[in-house]
Amino acid sequence: MTQEQKNFIQMIGNAALLYYPQYKILPSLTIAQAIKESNWGMSGLSETCFNYFGMKWKAGCGCAYKEYNTKEQRKDGSYVTIKAKFRKYNNVADGIKGYYDFLNYKRYQNLKGVTDYRTACELIAKDGWATSLTYAESLKKYVEYYGLLEWDAKALGGKMPDRYVPGTYTVTSNGLKVRSGAGVQYSQKLYSEMTADAQKNNPEYADKGVACYKKGTRFTAKKIVKISDTEYWAETPSGFVCMMKNGIEYVK
Repeated sequence: MTQEQKNFIQMIGNAALLYYPQYKILPSLTIAQAIKESNWGMSGLSETCFNYFGMKWKAGCGCAYKEYNTKEQRKDGSYVTIKAKFRKYNNVADGIKGYYDFLNYKRYQNLKGVTDYRTACELIAKDGWATSLTYAESLKKYVEYYGLLEWDAKALGGKMPDRYVPGTYTVTSNGLKVRSGAGVQYSQKLYSEMTADAQKNNPEYADKGVACYKKGTRFTAKKIVKISDTEYWAETPSGFVCMMKNGIEYVK
């Protein structure tokens, strides 16, 4: 991460903490949106209009506007380019405050008070903030990769929200190794050491003799082991599997 990117996170993060007591919007969501929508504050919309969140203009919203060509994604995955009016603010402070005013629209009221970043990212996508079909997942990756949960901890009084809790998860990539302990330093278990159900659901690894979960395998996490903010492991009935490492998730 460059110094400019660190400065950008600091700027948006400090504002998010300032507004949290009033609006109860997770800072991690706000920062992730600013990064994505403004390309770290380098987009024409953010540099010219101080609009860091891609907010469109409508009559009566209380600010000026500027027209830009923008791409929108259809439900079939294709894109169409349209010309749209975007909100134009006078300075950085007005632009950030405008974001919170925008969230006062009824459709976004379900975000207020949410303390789990994953839920917040999914909700704002469903609420229609953007047309991108992968909007929620993109925001989550920004939160995880850039360690934005530390800003949530500050807003929530120092309590870091749990990223994972015991429960049922689904593997999102093939060949997720089942190990004897929580960490890559532990050996991979044998196929014969997996539970009967796990063997039944992952027969392709029988000939190899190794314990692995294929993509789509559902498992129960009896215990969560946190190695760091970017590395988590789950204890399953068959052994330990990596849920996240270096900010990359292997389960959902």
